[in-house]
Amino acid sequence: MVIIREELNMINRIIWVFLAVAVMTFAAGFSAMAAQEEAAPIINTGLLERDTLTGDWGGVRSQLKQYGLTFDLVFTQFYQGLVSGNGPHTFEYGGRVDGFMKLDTGALGLWKGGGLTTHLEYRYGDLHGALGGAFFPTNSGMNFPTDSHDTLVATSLYLSQRFGERASLMIGKINALDLLENDPFFGGWGIYRFMNAVFVAPPSGVVPPVFYGAIASVRLDPVKLTLWVYDPDDRTQDDWPDGLFDNGETFYLSADYATQIAGRPTTFSLLGIYTTKSGISFSEIGEGWIKAGEELPNKEGSYSIGFQFSHLLHQNLTNPRKGWGVFLKGALSDGNPNYVKSSIIAGIGGTGLFRGRELDSFGVGYYYYNLSNDLQDVFSTLRNEHVGDEQGAEVYYSYAVNPWLYISGDLQVIDTPRKEKEAAVIAGLRTVIKF
Repeated sequence: MVIIREELNMINRIIWVFLAVAVMTFAAGFSAMAAQEEAAPIINTGLLERDTLTGDWGGVRSQLKQYGLTFDLVFTQFYQGLVSGNGPHTFEYGGRVDGFMKLDTGALGLWKGGGLTTHLEYRYGDLHGALGGAFFPTNSGMNFPTDSHDTLVATSLYLSQRFGERASLMIGKINALDLLENDPFFGGWGIYRFMNAVFVAPPSGVVPPVFYGAIASVRLDPVKLTLWVYDPDDRTQDDWPDGLFDNGETFYLSADYATQIAGRPTTFSLLGIYTTKSGISFSEIGEGWIKAGEELPNKEGSYSIGFQFSHLLHQNLTNPRKGWGVFLKGALSDGNPNYVKSSIIAGIGGTGLFRGRELDSFGVGYYYYNLSNDLQDVFSTLRNEHVGDEQGAEVYYSYAVNPWLYISGDLQVIDTPRKEKEAAVIAGLRTVIKF
């Protein structure tokens, strides 16, 4: 894969912006750092053994981490195309750069339990995020965070605070995909695990990609309760929360029960989401009375309820909290104005499928999304087009060449909602470099 000079220059600018933010943050806490005891020792590792391509920066990286500052830069490239189905049967190239910065106020010598998290994202290239007429994005990494490429966006900028060992609070601009960073099956931004949006961040119809709000959680072992309260609009492009809650509020409550089956980690989860935001009333449009120039009818309020189950079948020897196993997720929604009526997602995946390959990851997943019947009637009435539900499957394997370089192969087969079109078969390659 070849990156043109313009793309290299843009990536170079992103790196300098990211480093500038890091330097300013470090300078702000320099006086507190000076009061600490001796710095961490320099860690020297070989090129193929280190966790990142650029290593420990002569000991600077370890020292910053000791004082609560972590910086990660991830460069991802995709080469993906439509093998069969409707659309051009060509392969295109695209990529993205993700910058992550986390600050621990306690380690920095300020106050205990506090934190600041930032996530910068930039995409480029000709590869589209949705191929073959699929309803949901087939490549999350090339579809989020914005509709346009060549745009640098800060998708997360939030404060966090821990209260003891059991409670925490987050507030600010939050990227919903970031919340799934440590999930063994979902999440990964389309970079580390699955590519299809259904497996990266299962759509519910009531959670925008990026939102302003607050998330509180408390552990009452073995149950963890989490409450989200957030603005229902997508705030990806907004750097300031103007008009906060002008269009309603959304409430998200989940309960996670952690236990063991056959001596291995198992989690059961229940969740409920309700938004007061108004949406297009598909049922009224489907009656066919709407005329050109008239305002679309609205319906206030929408909900989604769901469950999730995960169970590890194998635990990695080096890290028992990781491994591979089975997962199942289902949801039921109102179907109007929510574009989803119900969904089911199932599969198997995780890390360390083969002995000695604990850094590798894999996944095999299937999904069925029952799209709103009222929405389907709209297409039938107004466009004389038969639209049904969508189902699909994805399989991937990510091979760790070393701890900072990953190469993945991915294959998707999707039965798209437009029934007059043939199923889409999509294949792709992905490389990830951690700087």
